[in-house]
Amino acid sequence: MSRQRICLSAVAVLLFPVPAAFAQATPPPFAIRVQQGQNVLNIADGGSFTMPADAVGLATTATITVSYRGTTTADIQTIDLTGHTDFSISSLPELPLTLNPSQSFTIYTRFLPTSSNRVLGRVAFGYREGRTGGALTVNMAGVAPEFAFSYIPLPGGNATPLAPGGTIPFPVTPINTTASATFVVTNRGSGAGTVDAISASGAAFQLAGLPLTPATVEAGKELRFTIQFMPKQLEASQGAVQVGFIDRQPVFRLEGSGSGPVYAYELALVAGSTPLAPGQMINLPDALVGEKSSLTVRVRNTGNADGTVTTISVQGTGFQLTDVPFLPLTLTTGASASFTVNFNPTQPGRIAGRLRIGADSFEVSGNGLGSTLAYSFAISSATTTVQPSGTVVFTPVAVGRTTSVKFVISNTGTAPTVVNSISLAGTNLPFTLSGLPALPLTLAAGASAGFNIEFTPVAVGVAAASLKVDTSTFTLSASAGPPDPLPSYRFAAPSGPQEPMQQPAVGLTLDAPYPIALSGTLTLAFNSDVFSNDPAVQFATGGRTINFTIPANTRNAVFQQNLTQVRIQTGTVAGTITLTPSFATDGGINLTPATPATLSLTVPQLAPRLLSVALSAKTAGGITLLVTGYATGRSVTQMDFQFTAVTDETLGTTKLTLNAEGSFVAWYSSTPSQQYGSLFTATVPFTLQGDVKNVTSVADAVQSVSVTLANRLGTSNAVSVTLR
Repeated sequence: MSRQRICLSAVAVLLFPVPAAFAQATPPPFAIRVQQGQNVLNIADGGSFTMPADAVGLATTATITVSYRGTTTADIQTIDLTGHTDFSISSLPELPLTLNPSQSFTIYTRFLPTSSNRVLGRVAFGYREGRTGGALTVNMAGVAPEFAFSYIPLPGGNATPLAPGGTIPFPVTPINTTASATFVVTNRGSGAGTVDAISASGAAFQLAGLPLTPATVEAGKELRFTIQFMPKQLEASQGAVQVGFIDRQPVFRLEGSGSGPVYAYELALVAGSTPLAPGQMINLPDALVGEKSSLTVRVRNTGNADGTVTTISVQGTGFQLTDVPFLPLTLTTGASASFTVNFNPTQPGRIAGRLRIGADSFEVSGNGLGSTLAYSFAISSATTTVQPSGTVVFTPVAVGRTTSVKFVISNTGTAPTVVNSISLAGTNLPFTLSGLPALPLTLAAGASAGFNIEFTPVAVGVAAASLKVDTSTFTLSASAGPPDPLPSYRFAAPSGPQEPMQQPAVGLTLDAPYPIALSGTLTLAFNSDVFSNDPAVQFATGGRTINFTIPANTRNAVFQQNLTQVRIQTGTVAGTITLTPSFATDGGINLTPATPATLSLTVPQLAPRLLSVALSAKTAGGITLLVTGYATGRSVTQMDFQFTAVTDETLGTTKLTLNAEGSFVAWYSSTPSQQYGSLFTATVPFTLQGDVKNVTSVADAVQSVSVTLANRLGTSNAVSVTLR
């Protein structure tokens, strides 16, 4: 998390004697080795090596090991980095560093590219061997890739630049044909980059000519592959191409539409027309044996191109077509044609067939009448007769419980009959069928068969559905009362004051199992003690609300990833965190108590706490420290600095106290501070003056600095930073 920096200043006067000059020695009696990952490079004084980053903003590191090859001793006096600011060094040894023959030391170099340009840097090691001295130099070149994108419509299109999130449009394309475009990934940076993965989504789009991934793209080179659009429908198709890199996964939209004939079908009825989908069942009206029933079928071209129908036919005993137009039949856009399907049964019972129009087919069915069916339903010992289009009434029941009736089909005619289908019409119904007989069901004269219809409501009120037995329809009607009250519940959470910057776990448990599946939301509220909200106070999964479920007949709330606990970030501001749950059934019935029990967690006001102290800058006459920490009461009054000198040097000032209250009041009163809770990073520069004995600058005389903070509640922990 980036933080606003607070600038404080101070001057410490240090007194040191000035050292004598020393002579230059050549050639340098040292060996230099550079290691990057598994690669090792031995270079001479003044040599160079390259540091390739994986992407702009991603760092790469190398170690430089310097070994003394002389016969006496050598003192490393200085280690300096010059060149581009994208380079930095760390793990510097305490200077001066004395090396005996064959001894060595290692530093770490880091390249964090801010652009894809090639940049240069240099590390210089000042040394003294006996009465002679000099400097070793190692040159560094930093490179990084940068990728740009474009596409080329095929064949013969022009390249068009493309930004992440942009769209590649495809021309209107005939259905089942292909339009293509070349996707180009260009590395316009200074170093090689890697394409980790390439993928596409959208049913009408696919990729061709893909390279093996991960694929390396050298600087100035490009990677190409083809995107193919093959529409299966007239409507606009959408998709996406995703190119994966180490630091990002840009997505590019794909759009296109198809052209061609599309056929729509409908049944022409006296009261109007009914849409008909390919594969759908066409139920012709029941017909007495030896008589006829008919339906008119209409086909219409709703596409955007002319189409030709070459076949109109029907198969199945008792089915015939009349008024069929001449074939092949050409239908322009918007044109239609009609014909008649006739059913003339030769025996009782349901008869199935198949109608074919061009490439589409439909199931057809007709019922030859030669028997009589009667229907009834039973609740306990009471039986009620019901006619087709009549109503089956259930006993009222509470939400979450089940009631049922037994539905009976009887053949009261003089000839056998066949029942082909028994079903419920609709989706997400509270009604279910069980104990169904095997279909088709043949009922002899005087025979009967039954099955159960169960009603398990999820919502209060009246529910209805349609039961279909072949062509006969019955209305199912039932009413549901409120569910059982929700049991009491309790939280599982740590007790007492909570530490800041922690993630305590919280669980929620019913006192008794509940018979209905529940869903709910746990809501977090934060009441600050210091009149400042802390956005870091939230659930560890993000946000201040989180959903949970409680499966039927269980007690524990289940959060994301099937966990029975959720963690809460306590942030860095003193205050009270309150958790409030709400409960509802899957049917949307609110079971939350009028005054729900809540959980409160308290973060107290404390003395400041230091997280880190770092050296931000160092010159011959000064240093700058970065002090990072927090104070739950958003108050810091004092900063104390304890200076420790290097061996054989004397500091005139070893302890310095700064009155920081004004600066921190200004910071915590500012709008930018609100987004960080009580976190801060203070920048404290020190100007150093005086004489030295054995080091080259006054800044080199300081070995380390120890820092503490204080407010009216106490003093923080001490954190030290080593300067050499």
